[in-house]
Amino acid sequence: MSFYMNRILASVVLFLGVQAICLGQDMMKVTSGAVVSVQNGVGLLVAGGIVLDNNSTFKNEGVVTIERKANTTADLTDNSTVAYQYGLGKFVFTGPGAQSLKSINQFERVEVDNMDLNLLSNINVNTWYLKTGKVNTGSFLAIVNNASASAVLADATNTGFTKSWINGVLRRYITPAAVDNYQFPVGDAAKVNLAEMDNLTANPITGVTYVTASFGAKAGNDVGLNVNESGNAYASINNTGVWHLVADANPAGGKYDLKLFFNGFAELADNGFGILRRPEASVNAIDWAAPSGSALPASGMPGRLVADKYARRNSLATFGQFAIGSTLTTLPLELLSFSAVKKGNTVVLKWTTDNEINTSHFELYRAGQSAPLQYLDKTTAAGSGARQDYSYTDRKPLKGVGFYQLKMVDKDLRYTLSKLVKVTVEEMTSFNVYPNPVTGNSLFVDYSGGKITSIKLIAMDGKQVACTYTNQSDRQIRISIPVLPAKGMYSLQLITEEGVRSAMVSIQ
Repeated sequence: MSFYMNRILASVVLFLGVQAICLGQDMMKVTSGAVVSVQNGVGLLVAGGIVLDNNSTFKNEGVVTIERKANTTADLTDNSTVAYQYGLGKFVFTGPGAQSLKSINQFERVEVDNMDLNLLSNINVNTWYLKTGKVNTGSFLAIVNNASASAVLADATNTGFTKSWINGVLRRYITPAAVDNYQFPVGDAAKVNLAEMDNLTANPITGVTYVTASFGAKAGNDVGLNVNESGNAYASINNTGVWHLVADANPAGGKYDLKLFFNGFAELADNGFGILRRPEASVNAIDWAAPSGSALPASGMPGRLVADKYARRNSLATFGQFAIGSTLTTLPLELLSFSAVKKGNTVVLKWTTDNEINTSHFELYRAGQSAPLQYLDKTTAAGSGARQDYSYTDRKPLKGVGFYQLKMVDKDLRYTLSKLVKVTVEEMTSFNVYPNPVTGNSLFVDYSGGKITSIKLIAMDGKQVACTYTNQSDRQIRISIPVLPAKGMYSLQLITEEGVRSAMVSIQ
């Protein structure tokens, strides 16, 4: 049976006990006081959007399919201000384009089979069924209230959640004493990077009600990284991204194992990587650590090989920020020295090696303060067993404090990394003040060099004159002096990222 519904008025109570097809664009609007009930065994297909006014009621015990057609929209917007449960039925979002979802109410089951589902509010669901398309949470959360392991499901065609995942923040309620495994299919806009809590029932975590997970960019760089585990030093944290696993409370006890799937990660070597943790709010490499009481599987075991497609760490008792670190690889090559020295407006990198057996090439990386390392250039290895000296000039170095690292690569693509070396390249700020002499309550400064962070106008007796500045353009500021001081000479100081620069100005 098919029929068209353009607007359901406040006085209408509509019970659907047969198959119904609603055709139209933005064609189902349920006004305040109206009730729509889809009974068990009934399917309602809406070829357009659904808008629910505040104080309307939508009960679903069957299947409500919201289908987007070409060049249309098909969203669900619920403007309720008092939350209720829709019922035990399911909502299916499908079609070739993106759809949006806004509601404070409780869903039993939401199925995603489209290009994107954009959340415009926190969405509470007992079961998420992911087939095709990302769930983009933005600043909101996709919440799973059901603590069952199967409360987040992948369709048979969505192997490993590679076709449909949560791009953003996923919160799962957990019962570790009863459920052994929870999957968190989180990722970014391009791919999924699944996180999985495992082996929970062996020694159940206590004091935790839910875990909130996301995957995102690594903050900061590897300056200060100092982790040694079982005699192996970690050289770097993979730049592809990090996982955030945050519990609502610190565990009172218990343990869990963690699997992190490194989809899209490069430069990992068998038995040469492991999961590291730092506090959730940290951006400092010095805070990365192998959590106390935890352990990696033995070499060659699942979670230690690249072919496994995941890293594993057992017996964790804490949450926070997790990443995959790479350990230093032992190569025949011996790095005797590596240095970076400022020379004029350039930085000269020098390194000396010995025993270059099977060595392919060297890669140079650099980074500014608190920024990830970026590839700079490559130099072919001499490939000799004798001592070799190398030199490379970075003709356009980063300004301020910078870091360089050398990557030494074998012909079989095994590699090791040098320690980071630090260099400071100062960019002196120059500026021109006008008018000078100053005859009014304002003056201008054109400048080049580092960013201006503050200014001071100081009289010859050391007293500071009140003044403010505003940016006129990228390299010009206007200085305002509300109360013009006595005539005379004054020191104008510009405080920049590189230091303090000053000039004398005359006020007439």
